[in-house]
Amino acid sequence: MFRLPPATGWLIALNVLVHIVRSLLPTAQDEVVENTLAFHTSFYQDFGLLDLIRPITYQFLHGGWDHLGANMVFLLAMGPGVERPIGKARYLTIYFISGIVGALVEGILAPAGRDDLLVGASASISGVFGATIVVWRLYRLGDKPLGLVRMAGLLIALMAITGILGVGAPEGTPVGWVAHIGGFLAGMAMGFAFRPRVPSV
Repeated sequence: MFRLPPATGWLIALNVLVHIVRSLLPTAQDEVVENTLAFHTSFYQDFGLLDLIRPITYQFLHGGWDHLGANMVFLLAMGPGVERPIGKARYLTIYFISGIVGALVEGILAPAGRDDLLVGASASISGVFGATIVVWRLYRLGDKPLGLVRMAGLLIALMAITGILGVGAPEGTPVGWVAHIGGFLAGMAMGFAFRPRVPSV
C-alpha cells in the first residue's frame, strides 16, 4: 500500500482533496456545488450543457467522510491489482467509463419525474472490481471454479440486496445500487478487452 501505482494514488488524492475543499465551504455554497456537479437522474428529461460533464464530476463528490473513506479503502485494495498489469491509461479508462455507464444506467432506470442526486466513486470502483475478477481470472480459482456467469450473478444479487436494504449507508440515505451494477458490468467487459494476453507456447 506504500508503493501505490500512480493513477490509483492520484485518484485517491484527488477525491480526498475535493472533499476537503467542500468541507471548508459554507453549507449553502457546498449545496450549490453538489447540485451543480452531482449527477441528476432526471438528465434525460431536461438535458443541459452541465449534463455533459456531470457523469464525470459526480464521481469526485461524496456524501460524507465515511462514504469517502469506504470508497477509498476499496479503491486502495483493488486499484493496484488492475493498474499494474494493464497500465494506467487502460485502468483510468475502466475507472471513468464504469462511472459514466453506472450513472447513465441509474438515470435511465430511475422512475419518471424523479430527480435524485447521485454522488460518489462507487460505480467507478465497482467497475475496477469487475475488471479485477476478469484480469486475474478469479472465477477460475480453486478445485471447483465458480464460473464467470455464476460469480457475476452472485455479486450482482449481493449489490442489489445490500443496496435495497441500505447496508452501510446512513439511515434514510438511498444507495445507487443500480449504478454499482452498471459500473460492475462495464468494468468486466473492459477487463476482457484490456487484460494481458497470455502468450501461446
